[in-house]
Amino acid sequence: MKLLFVYSNKDDPCTRKYCFELSKGLKKYVESTLVLYYKELNEEVVLNNDIIIFQRLGANGVIISREDKRNIFMLINKYYNTKKFVYMIDDLVIEDQYGLPKKFIKRCHALICQNKLMKQQIKKYNKNIYILRTYVDMKEIKNVKKENLDKFYVSWVSTGAIGRKLIFNIINTFSKENSNIRFVTMSGSSFLSGVENVISYRYVPFKNMISFLKGTHILLNPVPTNDNYYKEKIEKRSKKTIEECLNCKTEIKYALAGATQNAIISSKTAPFLYSIKNKQNGLLVNDTVEEWVTAINRLYKDDDLREKIIENAYKDVMEHYTLDYASLKALEIFNRILMNNSN
Repeated sequence: MKLLFVYSNKDDPCTRKYCFELSKGLKKYVESTLVLYYKELNEEVVLNNDIIIFQRLGANGVIISREDKRNIFMLINKYYNTKKFVYMIDDLVIEDQYGLPKKFIKRCHALICQNKLMKQQIKKYNKNIYILRTYVDMKEIKNVKKENLDKFYVSWVSTGAIGRKLIFNIINTFSKENSNIRFVTMSGSSFLSGVENVISYRYVPFKNMISFLKGTHILLNPVPTNDNYYKEKIEKRSKKTIEECLNCKTEIKYALAGATQNAIISSKTAPFLYSIKNKQNGLLVNDTVEEWVTAINRLYKDDDLREKIIENAYKDVMEHYTLDYASLKALEIFNRILMNNSN
């Protein structure tokens, strides 16, 4: 089997994961894997591969020109009966660029998404949908040097800055209490710059993020449905409700927490986090400042509970969320796509 991954934005974290990492993980199981920038796609590379996987084209901020769209869809049409074309997506942003992602979903043989709720939302556009849950490259994470932080640190990572008002109020509460707890935030937003007891970054490279996470003790995952800043932005872009969008997010924060030895605290309003069992491998809380502050203080003071959560999550991640595990699942999916002649 020869696999070709096509991307448009190498700085997109999802592209890094589902093109470059997955391609690396699959190398030992298939004849060849190739990762290619979409402008370099041509007949020769299509002919040299069995499955062509488009990773989030049209849905990650890179504008695809009319000429490039014409070229891509011409290749899909021309080789539709001899090759397999697959679209990979990790959220419900399918209306960008006049519905370009939706056109890919309709025109490709199959779609790969990250959970059952997402599959339900998009099954009307393509009947051949496969689920590949999120994962982390444990070998790479283990090779990243830990950031030496001298206090008890809590981290928050959110490229879309969802829950930022809640986070701001949580941090203010701890500041007023003169707590020993400190915060590291990597949020795609600069609203916490200069705030006391906060190490704040807007964007950090993946390895730097992992380095910080390995130095913290708790990872926060707030996903409140009443976040008006995020709600307006995501609903306008996706043409879906905030609840529908949040339902389709992946468990990447849980996987990162387990891999970097953090105890995760997450919103109860996040049904995609079916992997978290309260007080076993994480804490689930309502989206009030009081509940979040109480949960953080509980894990800060109760070493045994924190260590139990971290140990259970790490074990689960090593069994179900590694790159090797995902690569075998992806191999199974690609074999099924090759065998499916219903298109």
